[in-house]
Amino acid sequence: MLQKIVTLICFLLLTLPCYAQQIKVTFVNPGFSQDNPTGNFWLNVSEFMQAAADDLNVELSILYADRNHIDMKRLINKALTRKDNYIVLVDEKSAATQALLTSTELHDKVIFLLNKPTKQEVMRLNARGFGILGSIIPDNYQAGRLLIQELEKHVTKSKKNPTINTLALLGESATDAAKLREQGLLSYSNRSYYLKLLERVSANWSEQEAYTVAKGLLRRFDDTKVIWAANDAMATGAARAAQELNMRQHVIIGGINWDKDQHKKLNVSVGGHVSLGALAIIKIADFDADNKNYIGDLKLPIFKSYAPKYESLYQAIHNKELDKIDFRYFSYSHTTPAPKPYTLDNMTALVK
Repeated sequence: MLQKIVTLICFLLLTLPCYAQQIKVTFVNPGFSQDNPTGNFWLNVSEFMQAAADDLNVELSILYADRNHIDMKRLINKALTRKDNYIVLVDEKSAATQALLTSTELHDKVIFLLNKPTKQEVMRLNARGFGILGSIIPDNYQAGRLLIQELEKHVTKSKKNPTINTLALLGESATDAAKLREQGLLSYSNRSYYLKLLERVSANWSEQEAYTVAKGLLRRFDDTKVIWAANDAMATGAARAAQELNMRQHVIIGGINWDKDQHKKLNVSVGGHVSLGALAIIKIADFDADNKNYIGDLKLPIFKSYAPKYESLYQAIHNKELDKIDFRYFSYSHTTPAPKPYTLDNMTALVK
């Protein structure tokens, strides 16, 4: 009997670390660690990642670069020296790629989130000795196209003058997100019988810059009916300008991000990509459990126009209550027989 007990204790001691050992992940967040004029998108990305990490036994460390690419290079080097199991990077303007290529450190498990290197850059990283497991990015082209479609729907068309004069506020031109959202806008507006794109001006993701730009444009084009903005912060700045010029009730304004209180200021907000940080954690957990769960390069048409049916998810995001969602339902390694598809509708249904 005693021998059986000793054998059982030895077995438990041997197997316990397998269950207790956490996956360690470092995320270098290019955004700010507090509220800022470009909105709270990057803070919310972190919140999604942390909520998923809590559900999937992942120890997550987050380093904030505060929109400083020089500081981001330093933080990436710091992440490489930490030797956590996985590193998650955002390759805005190829800054992360350049930081890796010039570093004296290597890492065998790197994942890119929301922005990724080119194929040629990935080849260089692999040749240098980095292990690139894949990337998870949103379909920004879909976002730009969906936004202009939704804005057009909101306009009451006049038989006498059906033309919809439109202004576009673009993001920072060096970023892929800004370029692809603009391409989505143009792909639809160029084929629309009603839309007439008057001006496309960069406001660099900034609410204040968009306010200044929009005020000048609205004075110049006082028959504007639609303002398309590449993010909600710029759309909010445009709405403030229109309000001050007593034009707000005549102009349909929309952006991208699902920012807090956007539904009180904007006619349309397209969003959902903020949730992809959680998907990165899910994919890491699944790969770590079984490397047959290959990550690869994923581009997801995750975007939806905000509607009341997404209210519970929207509130969970902005009230920091994402722990209401059990992200294990989206994981191959935690769900039998198969996980739920990673969609905003499924996430909304899981908010408890």
